[in-house]
Amino acid sequence: MKTIPAGWRALLPMFGIRPADLRRHCLIILLASLASALRVLAMVAYRPAFEFAGDSYAYLQLARHLTPDSVRPAGYPVMLRALAGTGELWVVPAVQHALGVALGLVLYALLTHRGIAPGVAALAAAPVLLDAYQVNIEHFVMAETLFDVLMVAGVVALLWNPQPSPWACGLAGGMLALAALVRTVGIALGLLALLYLVARRVGWSRSVAFAGTLAVPLLGYMFWFHATHGSYALTGGDTYWLYGRVAPIADCARLDLTPSTNQLCSPHPPGERPGPNYYVWNHHSPRFTVGLPEAAKKAALADFAHQVIEHQPEDYARMVLGDVAHYFAPGRRSGPRDWPVGTWRFPAGPVPAYWNTSAPLVTFDGGGAARGVAPAPAAFLRAYQHHVYTPGPALGALAVLAVLGAAAGVPRRSRASRNGEHGETGRIRADCALLITAGMALLVIPSATVCFDYRYMLPALLLFPPAAAFGWHQVTAARAAAELPGKGSGWPPEPATTGNKDFYDHGVNNRICPTPILPLGAPADGGTA
Repeated sequence: MKTIPAGWRALLPMFGIRPADLRRHCLIILLASLASALRVLAMVAYRPAFEFAGDSYAYLQLARHLTPDSVRPAGYPVMLRALAGTGELWVVPAVQHALGVALGLVLYALLTHRGIAPGVAALAAAPVLLDAYQVNIEHFVMAETLFDVLMVAGVVALLWNPQPSPWACGLAGGMLALAALVRTVGIALGLLALLYLVARRVGWSRSVAFAGTLAVPLLGYMFWFHATHGSYALTGGDTYWLYGRVAPIADCARLDLTPSTNQLCSPHPPGERPGPNYYVWNHHSPRFTVGLPEAAKKAALADFAHQVIEHQPEDYARMVLGDVAHYFAPGRRSGPRDWPVGTWRFPAGPVPAYWNTSAPLVTFDGGGAARGVAPAPAAFLRAYQHHVYTPGPALGALAVLAVLGAAAGVPRRSRASRNGEHGETGRIRADCALLITAGMALLVIPSATVCFDYRYMLPALLLFPPAAAFGWHQVTAARAAAELPGKGSGWPPEPATTGNKDFYDHGVNNRICPTPILPLGAPADGGTA
């Protein structure tokens, strides 16, 4: 390899690296290097970390006491507790930035292991590596990065091998359970993954292993929560969020409200109502001004929210679908009822208080910390963020490609299908379906229960691109197979007889299939799997 000095070339075999490996993986090496440089710049530009007033403060306080919070699950505070021994707040974004780069490399490893071309796999890893909003959220003392790591760990455990072992299924269930203890939306991912295993017919032992390791941590946490708050739940804030979500559209004249519940109607005219966060957090909100005991208030909030959804289904569906569509729109803009996008941009100076990022920084021990800004790196990051992020239409294109992959198929059957299992085509379809439905769940559930916020879009950058990579392989393989002679429903012949089996093994696999289309899981360089 002419670009590597002879001395360095001689050292590569000592680390098990061949020059051919560097050539094959040069794009991901470049992307990971750029991603690392961006994160180093963020560490230099904004010291010691970003904090989101409310969430960050609560997480740091929970890390000191390690008790289940009534609003936020305690998974992320456990990580903060582990890092608190350093006594340095900058360690939090440093660890999270390292995890952000690792996420891109893990996705790349999964895709190339499954036979996706290195260039395509590197492009699928690029959003999480280079998206400026992803770099920004990693700099916050916030739960998003840990959630992403646990989610990806669970997905990779399921998708790595043609049929995941019971141990891999158990690992996946445990990782997704922990993800749910960081952000409760992880419960939906766990259920989707369980459906994935059932649809693939991997066997009861694997499904039970997954379901068991998914359920046990969640049940244990619910008992812990009950011991503190008196109810079996992961959090106690769901009622508040849902009330805040529907209050802006509630038409109380169409609802069957009791005198107590009627106090929750917004005093604002419909066209002038603020966004969901006002109704959840502002002390002038009916949530705080209603004169009811706490238990009765929560029951009234729940009844109010459910009545709005029941009696105004069109309004509710229009609001939710509009917010989901917003994630796929060009640019980065937020409306008056959305969480402001400026919160997740690298700041140039003082920012509005309602962005919740200008309050004094808090450290592990509850003390304060001074902010430091390096003007030149900060200016570069702001300019970079203005141009480099995943556009909504690009996210939509990835989703469409993933859906095509879930629907398309190569007209062939693998040996696995003869053993009662899905063949490779069925496996890729199931993988695409899992990734795209999980990604959509991460967009739909917050839109239905909380509000529109661009930070809820970021985990989809870890699911839509690999789903699109699988979909691209599926679609191109289907097109190549359709061009073979004898195409049709009877092609290739079912390997039910000895003669057909010999034809399948030696003719289809070795002579007829074009060499660029590899079965997923086969090494692209022709080596051993």
